[in-house]
Amino acid sequence: MSPIVLHFWGPFSIHAYGVCIALGIMIALWLLHKDQKAQQLMSQHDLAVSLQYMILGGYLGGRFLCMLSEDISYQNFALLFKFWEPGFSILGTIIGIVVTMFAFLWYKKIPILTYSDRIAIYAPLVQSFGRLGCFFAGCCYGQTTNAWWSVIYRDPEHMAPLHIALHPTQLYSSAILFIIFLLLYFYLQRVAKKPGILLCSCLTLVSIERFTVDFWRWDRTWWASSGPVSYLSTNQWIAVALCICAISGIIALKCFPKKNYGSI
Repeated sequence: MSPIVLHFWGPFSIHAYGVCIALGIMIALWLLHKDQKAQQLMSQHDLAVSLQYMILGGYLGGRFLCMLSEDISYQNFALLFKFWEPGFSILGTIIGIVVTMFAFLWYKKIPILTYSDRIAIYAPLVQSFGRLGCFFAGCCYGQTTNAWWSVIYRDPEHMAPLHIALHPTQLYSSAILFIIFLLLYFYLQRVAKKPGILLCSCLTLVSIERFTVDFWRWDRTWWASSGPVSYLSTNQWIAVALCICAISGIIALKCFPKKNYGSI
C-alpha cells in the first residue's frame, strides 16, 4: 500500500505514519482520562497542557536523535521542521517526553515520580502504534530474509529498499511494545507499590526491546567502524545506557524509605 493516505497539495499529505501515531495518542489519552489515580494528581486543564508540551518534546527528541544517529548533515537540518515527513528515533522520543514531563511536573509542583508512573503505563501503547506507522512508511526497515513472513516494499514513496524481502522489524517492535503496555497495565501497576517503579520498569523494558530488535534492523548506524564500540549500533549503546539507569533507579527506589521519595 502507499504510505500516503490522502494528498492535498505539494508536500502536504496525510501519511499512514501520522494516522497511526494520532490514533495511538487518542487511545492513550482516552485511557489516561479514565485513570482515576492520574485525575487525583492533575486537573484536566493541566493534563491537556502537559500533553501538548510532551508531544512537542517527544517530536523534537525523536527528530534530534534520528538526525544524530543517521548523521544527517546541517544542510538537511530543515528535516527538524518538516513534521509531515517520517524519520524519528523512538529512544529520542522517549528521552524528549521524559525530560519535558519532568520539567512540567516540577514547575507545577506535582509529585514527579507518582504521575510519571501513570504516563509510563500508556507510553508503550503510543510507541506501538508509532512503529505500526513506521511499517506503512517503510522506515526502520529490517535486513533481508527468506522467511515466509517477510515484507516487500514496491511503492517509490516508501523509505525502505524496494523489491527485496525484508524482516518486518517495525511489526516486531510494535508487537513487543504492545505486550509491554499490557504487562504494565494489567500486572505491574497492581504490584508496584513505590512511586517511580513503573516508570523505571517501562524504560527498562523499552530499552531491552530496542536493543534486541536492532539486531534485525538494516538501517543501523555506528559510532565507530572499529574497536569495542563497533560491536553494537548507536541506538543499542543508548538503549544499554538507558536500561542501566532505569535498573539503577529501581534499586535506588526500593532502598529509599517512603518518606524521602513520595513528594518527588
